[in-house]
Amino acid sequence: MANLTDITIRSLAPPLKGQRDYFDDALAGFGVRVSQGGTRSFFLFTGKKKNRERKSIGRWGIITLAQARAEAKRILAERTLGNHQSKTTTFNAALKLFEEQKYPTLRPRTRRDYKGTLARHFTKKLGDYRLSDIDFDTVTRITDKLVKTPTEQRHALIVCGTFFKWCVRRRLLKHSPLDGADMPKLPTRKRVLTDEELVKVYRAAEKQSHPYGTIVRLLILTGQRKGEITALRQRWYKHNEQSLTLPAEITKNNREHFVPLGPMARAIIDKLPEKAELWFPSKRQNGKYFSGFSKCFARMIEDLEDVAPFTLHDLRRTFSTNLAKLGVLPHIKEALLNHISAKSEVEAIYDHFTYMPEKRDAIERWEAHLSKLLATIRS
Repeated sequence: MANLTDITIRSLAPPLKGQRDYFDDALAGFGVRVSQGGTRSFFLFTGKKKNRERKSIGRWGIITLAQARAEAKRILAERTLGNHQSKTTTFNAALKLFEEQKYPTLRPRTRRDYKGTLARHFTKKLGDYRLSDIDFDTVTRITDKLVKTPTEQRHALIVCGTFFKWCVRRRLLKHSPLDGADMPKLPTRKRVLTDEELVKVYRAAEKQSHPYGTIVRLLILTGQRKGEITALRQRWYKHNEQSLTLPAEITKNNREHFVPLGPMARAIIDKLPEKAELWFPSKRQNGKYFSGFSKCFARMIEDLEDVAPFTLHDLRRTFSTNLAKLGVLPHIKEALLNHISAKSEVEAIYDHFTYMPEKRDAIERWEAHLSKLLATIRS
């Protein structure tokens, strides 16, 4: 190919499959890679044929052709002057250092979230890659497969982007491969399921295997957050009081939270296998709780083609909206949802059981309403 220009780069047609490299005649080893999706990324090959290294320089549009060519010349100059050090750090090696240095500064809940997200989507697929060989297309080939679960897709990009930015600060990378990446747009967070939709989702959850189906039903019945229900342990359940006590370290606002349980929720809990310490354990990692939501959610929605797109968090909003319709007072509803606005700082410290009878009444109203819907609406 002739010398690269902004006009020629703009006119390059994306390949039907995979990606295609176009080299610049004016600078050996320098070129632009065009992906199937139309992304154009600059690169530079260095070294001899047997030990060639491909360096990602940046995306066209984020950096200009002139900037990319200048960076390529700088790299080549460093090698000529003997200042080059081969970057052999792998994704897994950098991730280990990230866990040692970054994780102690994070809240336990955030730490678990980061670790789970990276393990689910990136560790196995990128683990042996050198950081310098990972570019935008390498990462998005993974996250593009999450298109049916846009919340998970967005979260995966955010967590991975945080990791790469940390690598840049530690001088393990010059640029993050996700710099300037567009985040998937999520639906406006106002989705409330209709009565008919809620019944269909509840029945679909009943057909799902344990623990996923069990978790979804408890989300509907209690209105609590997904991470809180998934992390449930036997010692948090008070059978005599018919309630759950969620410790501060797993709640979003870092406050202990008391959740009364209605008869439908208690019936589900009473059938949990062997009442293990961890109610919803991971099948792959001992001592860890279930994390396979993306695949299970995708399977569940296959039976819900006539239900408009929704997320599991929408079940919490649906729960809240229905409590209001059932006449539950706003401050009781907020207390049941463990919203930080529900209590003052003084109340949070000294009055842990405030509104417990009222919260129990709200849960009983909700379960009675849901039970009636299940009895009268046919899917």
